[in-house]
Amino acid sequence: MENPHTRLGLSLLLAFLTGAVATRGGEVSDWAEGVGSHAPSKLTVFGPDFVTVGVPCSYVCLAECSAPCTFTLGVDGESSPGNELSFTVRQWVESMTVECTARNNVSMEASVTTKRVQVLAGPANVSITGPELVVPGGKQRFLCHASCRPSCNFTWRFGSRWLGGHGNEISITAQKLAEKRILTCKAINSVSGLYAMASMSKNVAYGPSDVTIEGPDYVRLGKEATFWCYAECSPSCAYLWLVDGHTMEGQKLSYMAITISDMTKSDKILCEAQNIVSGKGKLATKTVSLEGSHGKSMAPQAELTLGLLLFALTLVSVILL
Repeated sequence: MENPHTRLGLSLLLAFLTGAVATRGGEVSDWAEGVGSHAPSKLTVFGPDFVTVGVPCSYVCLAECSAPCTFTLGVDGESSPGNELSFTVRQWVESMTVECTARNNVSMEASVTTKRVQVLAGPANVSITGPELVVPGGKQRFLCHASCRPSCNFTWRFGSRWLGGHGNEISITAQKLAEKRILTCKAINSVSGLYAMASMSKNVAYGPSDVTIEGPDYVRLGKEATFWCYAECSPSCAYLWLVDGHTMEGQKLSYMAITISDMTKSDKILCEAQNIVSGKGKLATKTVSLEGSHGKSMAPQAELTLGLLLFALTLVSVILL
């Protein structure tokens, strides 16, 4: 059976060989205090090489001490007791210095070490500027803005595709007609890798399509009739009418037949719908005939009269035979 005294001796020897042992209150002591005391050695500040404004960070200071040591740790001249420090930078500065002091409580000798830390900021206030509408087939330019220290890298997404290598400026071409697309900018801090995004919904201009004219098929001489022109458009279309060699604007047309000399004459009403962004236009036509006094078209009425006359002549010929 192993002797308990032998086990204790081995433990003390191991503690002596390993050197410093940390204690509470930021002190470091050596179990073999009889060997003398000297200034703390191998003093080192452990923690990140950069910190980001608004993001918590922590540092710790360690040293080898032959007798109990007392630590102070601080930033830019403002120190506090202990070998651990946690803080959050609230305002950007180019850099800061973390300083640690370790003092031997027996000899009162001290060692000092510093660590220079770069201060980063952002990305923050990410936003996109550019046209409100995207025209299919045409290039549109967009800019991404972000507050970054020291700098930011940018990637873009339009619809479902991520597009890299464009920096903070991108020109996109919408190839397919769609009502809406989402444009996203991702700003990434070039040192910390932290990122923030901004998105905006882009309306894609389309149309005109399905242009139609609604209104009566017959009009009376001297009586006003109303017609409407409709089209599928984004944004809304502008409308231009062409009637009897005259042009009129607006989606609604008030039409009055004034001079129609031929009883069988029909007029054609034309409506052009034009997309105000893309400039594309499309025509629709509607044929309007003149009504007789009994509310029927004169052209069909003339055809009916001629048919009755031919029927009568045929009937007379049959009787005479």
